[in-house]
Amino acid sequence: MVAAVHYFATESDQWALRDYLGEPTEVTLQPWPVVTSPPLRLARTRAITLGTVMLVHRKLGDPVLIDPDSEAMATSTKSGLFNRLNWERLRPASTERLVDSNASPVLFWRPGLSTAEEIQSSEIGSQADSIAAISQEYERWANRAMSWVRRRGTKVWGLEKTSIRPDLDIRLSTVSTVYALPDALAALKSGAHAS
Repeated sequence: MVAAVHYFATESDQWALRDYLGEPTEVTLQPWPVVTSPPLRLARTRAITLGTVMLVHRKLGDPVLIDPDSEAMATSTKSGLFNRLNWERLRPASTERLVDSNASPVLFWRPGLSTAEEIQSSEIGSQADSIAAISQEYERWANRAMSWVRRRGTKVWGLEKTSIRPDLDIRLSTVSTVYALPDALAALKSGAHAS
């Protein structure tokens, strides 16, 4: 089961999260889900514009990469089906591979863009069916990252969407719980809308 936390953040909020996670000394930012050989390391300013990014913790190891000959691609499980569909959809080049979400100790990060008028939803978490199956250290790191957002953020959206923060202009169709990090909350209170 995929585990992630959804949140609103300004660029400074995103930088605070990356600082907390130890980027760039302990954690590197890389493209997701297609990885080149050798892997491309992203600068913070570039990473936030890509849409989806992988966070790789140096102490936990590199992502496990797969291609059409990999066992993870051939399995008859749901993840095997998605691996094959993603390979067909993304069509990696001969020097590229896909990340195996169920074996890689990496975090998935989808940073939303923010302007003075609009803040898009972000998410961070794991795409693994079972975080614990990868390793205990990875499970602790993934939970720490998601907990940081929950602790620092304020719940602004969820199942009871109209009663949480009716004073904020939030335009979402999901019922997932969403947190606003401090600078994003201030921007929303000042009239920015969130989507």
